[in-house]
Amino acid sequence: MILRSKKKQEQLKRQQLEEARKNLLTPESDFFVREAYKTLRTNVSFALTGDSKSKAVVITSALQSEGKSMTAVNLAISYAMTDCKVLLLDCDMRRPKLARLLHLGNKVGMSNLLMDPSLLDQAILHTETPGLDVVLSGSIPPNPSELLGSPRMQQLLEEMKHRYDYIFIDAPPVNMVTDAVVLAPISDGVLFLVRANQSERGAVARALDQLEYAKAKVLGFVLNGLERERSYYGYGKRRYKRYFSYGYYGYGRHKYGYSTSVAKEYEMNADET
Repeated sequence: MILRSKKKQEQLKRQQLEEARKNLLTPESDFFVREAYKTLRTNVSFALTGDSKSKAVVITSALQSEGKSMTAVNLAISYAMTDCKVLLLDCDMRRPKLARLLHLGNKVGMSNLLMDPSLLDQAILHTETPGLDVVLSGSIPPNPSELLGSPRMQQLLEEMKHRYDYIFIDAPPVNMVTDAVVLAPISDGVLFLVRANQSERGAVARALDQLEYAKAKVLGFVLNGLERERSYYGYGKRRYKRYFSYGYYGYGRHKYGYSTSVAKEYEMNADET
């Protein structure tokens, strides 16, 4: 019975992964999907101000299963489609997803790179999308927060800005571990995922408090998981002024690996401004 149960779980995980991969952005993706990411890309570009030509953006959420990894991948793809040179970093070392989503494998990743900067060229992977490179998470270290908060991480970002136009960082949820809060101050901004009918108001508020304390620049919210007929493009005026929203893409629901319950009765939208 135990073996049969494990097989069913493995089969379910494979099915969920295949469903998730169907949502990766391509030139043949649904028109509304392409337009949504185009709008998101435009708004992010306008929100990124400053003298530096190259920009590094942290993508995170309050809790698990709110769509940050898929958003990070598709936003990076969207920028690469405009002939930008883009680097995607999997800094969610405890529960990495980019390797499975993008069907990539590499023994050298972020954790290895931060311990040995000479591994940089080995760590960078080219993808099927021209202009998009990826560095996976690497082996799970005992101290992800310390690695991500080290001077080497800041040095790595500065070095990569000479090679790439945009760097997108898939970071763990803010309320789970401190990694995203550590990364936020050394980035050019934070994009915050909120999932309709799932993200809990108090959890979002706590996460934003932590980001504010770290003096992070919150670029805006991505409102994820709306049914298409209820989706919209626009700005809200809640705590932060910008909302970047897109419709429901049928993501599979995966367990994140952290022990936190999520209330599912809350929905944030532009009407609550």
